[in-house]
Amino acid sequence: MIISPYEVIKSLQATLQMMLGKQKPEAAFDISENGLWQVIFVSWFISGVVSIIPIQAIGWNFFPLFLATALVSLLLYVVLVYYFLLRINKANLYLTFMIPYLWLSTMQMIFFATITLISTATGVSAFSIFSIPALIWVLYWLIRIARQQLDVSRFVAFGFLASKFLIETILGVTAGMSFSLG
Repeated sequence: MIISPYEVIKSLQATLQMMLGKQKPEAAFDISENGLWQVIFVSWFISGVVSIIPIQAIGWNFFPLFLATALVSLLLYVVLVYYFLLRINKANLYLTFMIPYLWLSTMQMIFFATITLISTATGVSAFSIFSIPALIWVLYWLIRIARQQLDVSRFVAFGFLASKFLIETILGVTAGMSFSLG
């Protein structure tokens, strides 16, 4: 599995095109096992890059634990979604759902990192208000992609979103507690 910076930028552009309604997910991404591993790696890498700003306040000794926790939570989520789809007889739609979903999650991290950087660099915390429309737009698309690709209810689509947040929160809090106690 090799992914070039050009392919990452191309996939992020495709994600933005999809969010603007100009491209279908199936045409935008490499819907294969290789495409899944690529987006997992890119999502994890960008998560690490984006975390540099808050890590400076916490301390660099937490960074390796954060990277490990981020990878474990991402892989756990990917596996649990597969088994959930297997359970509801939609496992054949796994890649067509998971790959665009993870690219959308990655785009969300980039949006918030950009807003945070602008706010920090300018010293104008009012730029943080832009995170609200960005959050609504990304949440809309995360739910929409689940409904569109899997043909599930809004409740189930929201469940995918909530479960990802829950997994990240539980593992993050556990890692944070073990770090502060250790």
